[in-house]
Formats: sequence, structure tokens, C-alpha cells
Amino acid sequence: MIMAAAMAAVSIGYANYEPPRLDVVSGTTVQWTNESVRRHTVTADDGSYDSGSLNNTDSYEHTYGAPGTYGYYCRLHAGIVGEIDVHDAVIDAPSTPGSPNRAYPLHGEVAAGIHTLTVEGDDGSSTPATVADDGTWSATVVPRTTTTYHALDSAPVTVLVLDRKVTTHTRALSRHRYAVSVSVTPASPGATVVLQLNLRERFGWWPEITRRLGKGSTTVIHAVRHARARARVVLTLPDGATILATSRVFTLGSR
Repeated sequence: MIMAAAMAAVSIGYANYEPPRLDVVSGTTVQWTNESVRRHTVTADDGSYDSGSLNNTDSYEHTYGAPGTYGYYCRLHAGIVGEIDVHDAVIDAPSTPGSPNRAYPLHGEVAAGIHTLTVEGDDGSSTPATVADDGTWSATVVPRTTTTYHALDSAPVTVLVLDRKVTTHTRALSRHRYAVSVSVTPASPGATVVLQLNLRERFGWWPEITRRLGKGSTTVIHAVRHARARARVVLTLPDGATILATSRVFTLGSR
């Protein structure tokens, strides 16, 4: 299979490039789009490329080859600068903390021609990654505590590890309706929690209702249950499947 060309985007604002620094793999084409009312340029520090004057909505593209650091600036406005860091491998920045001794997925990209990859942690761990035909890769690490990872020449990324607790309180609203109050500490506003039921017909724990925690790191899950079932609430990554912490088991249903 032919690997698709990697693309990345940078927005040009009134007085800045966004993001001002970007990590990409070699062979990536970066596209700048002027979203400002002012004219701007994208000009390499070494003079190797120049977009010319870009008006509002105009775009410019440049493809980066060898790994290295490439600075650029706007010729029309002093102080507007940017940087493209080119690597053989890139790790996507984790968006959610992990939990002690729980599996945590990492993802990223590699340059064309790289088919094997190992993710190294500053805790001494070494985890092989699975590289797909399109150059994306995935690996599952199991950090014991906050750990920084890198792969080949990638910029390091840190997985923050928090030992979180999920607390629940169940209140019967009627014979078959329940309100399950959920609280997570340390605070994790915006995190995903899932009410799971242990169902024989599903051969174990089954996701029933998914919610996101509010600003106070709490939420209320309303459930309807007739037959009795063991239940729990789990804190997960945004995928709703990778478990970070688990509440005590409780019972829903009256018969």
C-alpha cells in the first residue's frame, strides 16, 4: 500500500502563527492559511522559501524533508515567528491523565519507510508499537507513575498519572428508576464516566450509560432497571472503554 502524504495546518492570525511550533514527520506538507484581515508572509529563516504576500483566506504550502528545526517569520510584521520541528517519529500529546498500573494508549506517526518502532519511557520501560500502512502507529504503555515517553527522535511527551477515586451514591426515584450520583477525586472535570452492568447474557460488564463530569467533577446518571443487576461506574479515557478507575459495586433493579 502507498503511504498517504502527511498534511498539517497552521493558521495565521492578526499577530501570530497558530500553533507557533509544530512537530511533524519528514515528508509532511504544512499548509498556512491567513485568517487575518492583515496581509502576512511565510518566510524561511534561511531564505529557502517565501510565500509572498498572503491576503485573507490565501494559503501557502511547503513540504519538509530531512529532520531538523526550521524557523520562519512574517516579513511584514516584526515579531511574528514560527517553527516547524521535523522528526522521523512523532507522538501525539496525551489529552487525559492516566492511572497507576493501568493500560494507556499512545499514538503517533512515522516517516515513510519506517516499519518498526519502540516507545521508551523514562521509567526504563520499552514498548513495541504497531505501525500501520499509512504511517500511523499505536502502542499501549502501563505507567506506574507520571512518565515521559519518546520514540526514535520524537519530542518527549509526558503521561500524567493520577490515582483517582470514583464515589457513587444511588437513590431510588421510583420502583424502577434510579439516580446514581458520581464524584471523582482528584477533580477531573470533563472526564468520561460509564455506568456498567454485569449481565450474564453479555458475559460480564456491559456499558449502559455514558456521561461527562461537570465542572465540579460530578454528574448524575439516571437509569431505568427492572431486573436486579450488579452495577459499577468506571472512569475512562474519552473512548469510553479504557478504564482508569472503578467505583465500588452496587445493585440496581428490584427483582
